[in-house]
Amino acid sequence: GQLVGDVEIYGSLVPAREVGGDLYDYFIRGEKLFFCIGDVSGKGVASAMMMAVVHTKFRDFSAHENNPARIMQNINVGCCQNNKTNMFVTLFIGVLDLPTGRLRYCDAGHDAPFIMENGEWRIENCHPHLPVGVFDDFTYSVEETHIEPNSTIFLYTVGLTEAKNSQHKLFGLERVKE
Repeated sequence: GQLVGDVEIYGSLVPAREVGGDLYDYFIRGEKLFFCIGDVSGKGVASAMMMAVVHTKFRDFSAHENNPARIMQNINVGCCQNNKTNMFVTLFIGVLDLPTGRLRYCDAGHDAPFIMENGEWRIENCHPHLPVGVFDDFTYSVEETHIEPNSTIFLYTVGLTEAKNSQHKLFGLERVKE
């Protein structure tokens, strides 16, 4: 874990192969925590390259923009250009105002986060937009919720829910909740 201001952040990336297409990033600018998590379709070098593009674009666009839907829109346009492999990325972008707890977010086909407040888990309702990299003229919208102090936001990729045990049984969403 890493302590950033009053926020503790913990992340783990364990690729299924030598190179993977999952990504996450975060930084604080102007008392706002910017964060993203994503999963590129496919595996291997092409996925890793797309992941690097998304990661770079997230940093570039969120350096001067606070609206996660506009950040997503710009990333989408960039990913659609010269996308000869037809890869897409499920992506969740959040902007948490640290003094107020106002969380603005945009979900591009990614699994909705779990939020724990007062010892209770809930799955955040997210409008399921198209993943980025599909249509360059797709319009993303911003959603909003409030995060109380001492809460936990748990984000993950399908690598967690679709992990299989030795009997080929999926880990599943219910076990994630547990």
